[in-house]
Amino acid sequence: MFDGRIELSGWDQCARGHQRSIFAHQLYPNVLIKVLKQESRGEGGTRRSKKVRFLNRFKRFGAYRTFQREVDEFLEQARKFSLADDVELPIPRIFGFAHTDHGLGLVVEKITTGDGALAPTLGDLAFSGRLTAGHLKMIDELFERFCRLHIVMMDVNPGNFVVTDRRGFEEVICVDGTGEKSLLRLFALSRRANEAKLGRMHAKLLTKLARILIHPAAVCGDGSVRAALEPYQRQTDQRARLRAISPQRAF
Repeated sequence: MFDGRIELSGWDQCARGHQRSIFAHQLYPNVLIKVLKQESRGEGGTRRSKKVRFLNRFKRFGAYRTFQREVDEFLEQARKFSLADDVELPIPRIFGFAHTDHGLGLVVEKITTGDGALAPTLGDLAFSGRLTAGHLKMIDELFERFCRLHIVMMDVNPGNFVVTDRRGFEEVICVDGTGEKSLLRLFALSRRANEAKLGRMHAKLLTKLARILIHPAAVCGDGSVRAALEPYQRQTDQRARLRAISPQRAF
């Protein structure tokens, strides 16, 4: 798809996370390039961390282990279906890798709205007051699909999920955070264990959305959404109070 090294200075940074930056280009409307931030990778792509566990020194892929997990999960899902099945996975397609001036990049499908714009994240919708009860139902449906397809997740965050209407109807797609993280690959091997974990991640996502809704800078939106997420906010408040009154450990 790309020849030689890509200079991302000519690309638009459309998103960024804790460890990665995402780039888009108008000449390539269907793809994004994910790269690790400089502070997340050491020389030769090693994992940069203040605390380097002894065993990590002998693990392969270095700082790019998250790429490997994401590719593994896409491969596991894509192998189940042929083009004739006409199945749209709830995760982006992966097209390969590219060398960039920001290190190795993962080339992935760009999830857009019907008019070609980058699909908004659940976090964006919640903060701007555009999150609806319909979106909450779509989240439920997405996690049900994850259970049916046995998709493994390693991280959950409102910024990892987008809402698209490119197929003529709105749906939620998970654009980041998939893959097996446990050493024994428990969740990839056991459907039951994975379904239990997905249930916890589903609740965690709703809790994080509830926190966004009560942020002082957030736009007040659909009252039914606030009512639906209120139990998750109460749980958060209760945990915060327990932490506040618990005795601090002295060292």
